[in-house]
Amino acid sequence: MSSESADLSKTRFVVSIYEIREELVWAEEFTGQYTKSVTLSDGTTRTLELTPAMRNGRPVLELKDTGHRNYMGVKRVLTGTQTNGKLMVRVFGLDEADLARPEWGSHAPSPSPVLPADSSLISMPDFVPAGFTQGIEILNNNTTPMEFVVEVLEAHLGLSAEDSTRAMLAIHTRGGVLIPTLSLTEAERIAAQIAAEAAKRGYPLICRPVSIGS
Repeated sequence: MSSESADLSKTRFVVSIYEIREELVWAEEFTGQYTKSVTLSDGTTRTLELTPAMRNGRPVLELKDTGHRNYMGVKRVLTGTQTNGKLMVRVFGLDEADLARPEWGSHAPSPSPVLPADSSLISMPDFVPAGFTQGIEILNNNTTPMEFVVEVLEAHLGLSAEDSTRAMLAIHTRGGVLIPTLSLTEAERIAAQIAAEAAKRGYPLICRPVSIGS
């Protein structure tokens, strides 16, 4: 282990673990390796392990989740975030723990926002991407699993796993997202496919085509 990685192994962190339906762990402090088994709402158990490591010449946290491995960047106080299916893991670096604690506290999680079903994101400027003219609108709810949203975005929009995860996190943390498409016809087709798949699984996911000026 390099000296830089060794230093990271002595860094103080706190970890928070979320499932879409509930918060499982909030701000457990750890130094070095962290291991936690959590029981999800469906009764299954997942074991997570965080270990300081070096990757591509930079310090990271290696996240092992019941046989799966990912790597999370490290930032002071603000967080690296990694999703594995239903779980979202956030790690705050506390290199200067006592000084950083007030800032850490200011990032305490708030409930995932759920907008009314008749909300129109195109009427909310903060949600509209630059140059957006038409696309699909997806609203957050507290029932649809995160991994389902990632799956349908990959399957029907052709997004990469990384971009699908990023879009899912935006939906979960902001309350919804607008994703552009090449045409309104394409938006209508994709929205219908996603809505039908959600209904088939019994998920109340709202996905519909939208366009500026419609």
